[in-house]
Amino acid sequence: MKCPYCGREMEQGVIQSTYELNWQKKRRLMNRSDMYEDAICLSPMSFWKGSAVTAWLCRDCNKIVIDYSPKADEPQG
Repeated sequence: MKCPYCGREMEQGVIQSTYELNWQKKRRLMNRSDMYEDAICLSPMSFWKGSAVTAWLCRDCNKIVIDYSPKADEPQG
């Protein structure tokens, strides 16, 4: 994948956690997407698998791109 910021090639990897991965407008005490209407769940928590999203890293401009669409919910590797 080409970086949308600098155009260089990006590295595929994962961002993972033992907890649910969310995007929120601001930092909050509770990290649960179902508690806040503006939150987006990037990957639900799974007791057996944890949570993870496929992410693309650009080392040149220090950016990470995450695809949180349903087709991208199973990281490779």
